[in-house]
Amino acid sequence: MTHYFLTGASAGIGAALAKRLCENGDRVSAVARRNDRLATMATKLSGFWSAGCDVTMANQLAESVAAAENAQGSVDIAILNAGIYQPQDGSAIDPAIYANHMDVNYMGVVNALAAIVPRMIARGGGHIVIISSVAGWRGLPKSAAYGPTKAALISLAESLHFDLQPKGVRLQVICPGFVESEATAVNDFEMPGLMTADAAAQAIIDAMAKNDFLVHFPKSFTRSMAWLRFLPDKWFFRIVGRRTGYV
Repeated sequence: MTHYFLTGASAGIGAALAKRLCENGDRVSAVARRNDRLATMATKLSGFWSAGCDVTMANQLAESVAAAENAQGSVDIAILNAGIYQPQDGSAIDPAIYANHMDVNYMGVVNALAAIVPRMIARGGGHIVIISSVAGWRGLPKSAAYGPTKAALISLAESLHFDLQPKGVRLQVICPGFVESEATAVNDFEMPGLMTADAAAQAIIDAMAKNDFLVHFPKSFTRSMAWLRFLPDKWFFRIVGRRTGYV
C-alpha cells in the first residue's frame, strides 16, 4: 500500500487523483486551502487523511507533512499539484496577480520540497511528482502570469535531479494540456484536446509507473505543442496568433 502526499487536492486534477488512488487501495494524505471540501471527501474515501493548508506558508506545509506521516506513515510519493490560473491581458499588468501566481504555483512547490526532501533522503529514497503544464514550454496568449511559473517548475526539477537522483529521490514532471477545471472554465477560447480531470488523473497514475522524467498528455495536442517549441520565433508567433485570433 503506497502513501501519497497530495497538494491542491480539493478540486480538479487533485480531487480526481485522490479519488482514484483511494479506490486503488492506497493511502492519500491531502492538503488544500478549502478544508470544507477535504472534509466532505474524507467521508467518502477510505485511506484518506486531510488538513487545511496554504502551500504559500512554508511552516504550515511542513507541519502538514509531519502530521500526515504521523497519521499514515512515511510518504512514498509526493504529488505537488496545487496551482492557480488567472488569464491576463498583457497590456494591463497587475504585479500582485503575477506575484500570487509565483507564490502558489512555484514557491508552493519549493515549500513542499523543503518539507519532504529531507525526510526522503533520510529514508534512502522517494518519488516526487511535480505538476507543470505545456503552458511552460512557450509563451501563450493570456498566460503571462501562469506560464512562467510552469516553466520555472520544469527548470527546477531538472536542476534538482542532479542532487536528488544520487540520493535515491526520483523526480518526475507532468505537463498536461487543457483539463476541465474551475481554472480552465474561465477561458473564452477553444481548448484543443480538452480532457476531463478524471482522465488526466489516470494519465498521471500511468505516468508514475514509468521511468520517464517528463511526461505530457494528451499526445494529440501536446505533440503539436512540442513541435512549436523548436520553431523560429516569427513562425511561432504567426501560427499561434492565427490559431488564437491574435493575427
